[in-house]
Amino acid sequence: MRVTAIKKHLTIYSIFGRRKTTINHAFASAISPCDQYSEADVKEAVHALGQDPEADLECVYCGKEAETWDHVFATVENGEFSGAGHRLGNLLPCCKPCNSKKGNRPWSIFMDSLEMSDEERLSRKGTIERYLKRFFRRDSPPSKSEDYLKLLSIRDQVIELLKQGDVIAASIRSKATRSK
Repeated sequence: MRVTAIKKHLTIYSIFGRRKTTINHAFASAISPCDQYSEADVKEAVHALGQDPEADLECVYCGKEAETWDHVFATVENGEFSGAGHRLGNLLPCCKPCNSKKGNRPWSIFMDSLEMSDEERLSRKGTIERYLKRFFRRDSPPSKSEDYLKLLSIRDQVIELLKQGDVIAASIRSKATRSK
């Protein structure tokens, strides 16, 4: 660590900050359909990726040891549920660096950014494409039903309350700083 690393701690924190994305994700995840866990289905899916379900899994993107599961297609688009939920066909074993670097980018574009031979890239892309064709399904985003609109209203209220909290926190911080 360098001494300059302290800089991020010597800044004003925010209650709201970048949390709108987190809040949108939480609300979308809450209505996102998910597959019921089935060991047989998971093993079948892992086999389809060319991996041994009895061994440690590898990142489908770079080949390093997998540490997490990547949602191939984001569960949130434009602040709302995308239709790509917590389904077996939307999850791939992934290392944390690839999961973080990929973000919401399309998986094939992310693959093009990785350093590897063209042969390896084509092989990995082909495996993922076959997997998605076999296992992925997109659910319809919810209709604008009364319940869905209520849920969005609650989400918006939470976001507004966090913003109000930041204003009050700034006032308290300002008064505390002046009194010293």
